[in-house]
Amino acid sequence: MHLEIRRLSKSYGFAWALREIDLELRSGECVALLGPNGAGKTTLIKTLAGIIRPTAGEILIDGARFTGQTARRLPRIGLLAPGDHLYEKLTAEENLRLFLALYGSEKRAAIGDALAQVGLQDWGREYVSAFSSGMKCRLSIAKWQLLDPGLLLVDEPYGVLDGGGVDLLEAYLTRVCRSGGLVVMATHHVARAAALCSRAVILKRGRVCFDEVKRSSWDSFFSAVGDFVPRGEAWPS
Repeated sequence: MHLEIRRLSKSYGFAWALREIDLELRSGECVALLGPNGAGKTTLIKTLAGIIRPTAGEILIDGARFTGQTARRLPRIGLLAPGDHLYEKLTAEENLRLFLALYGSEKRAAIGDALAQVGLQDWGREYVSAFSSGMKCRLSIAKWQLLDPGLLLVDEPYGVLDGGGVDLLEAYLTRVCRSGGLVVMATHHVARAAALCSRAVILKRGRVCFDEVKRSSWDSFFSAVGDFVPRGEAWPS
């Protein structure tokens, strides 16, 4: 997948959440989207998902303009977030069957395996309303494993997951990239992003202030995030 973002801007009234974003991302990349609160990370993620319409600029997927209404391309885009849409009055299995039907997938026989892979093998017939936030995030991972999007957008997933869930998430994101997918993850967890991702993009007041592919030494990256890294944040060696 080849994702191009050209002069993308989004305003809410007189306030600009994004200002002339230019990025070019390719298959196999795991991109950390970083920045302080209000930098525009979630707005960019939701715009790439087609949930928010940009005020100006354009998004191209494999050279074709993406407007958010291009239905035939939507199955290629996944959004994984703690508030990921799930139907609480359906069971875990029913949720997965529904999403597979909506996306036209024929993987219904793989639902049991998908639940087992995220540690929910004993919860398939339980209503999602009984799930914790971490369990819902695990179910969302199972959903996107089944749907296999080419572009996976991830928005602040770490806060709701326990240690095992974090390992599960990072192993899944690594598999997506190794299989030729593209991952863009918005997060405040700088240390984990630095260890996991192959590229870092930093937003500040809606603009890109840093964009660099991972190198053996990320001195410039650490310097760029220094103004918003929480005090006491542990950097990877």
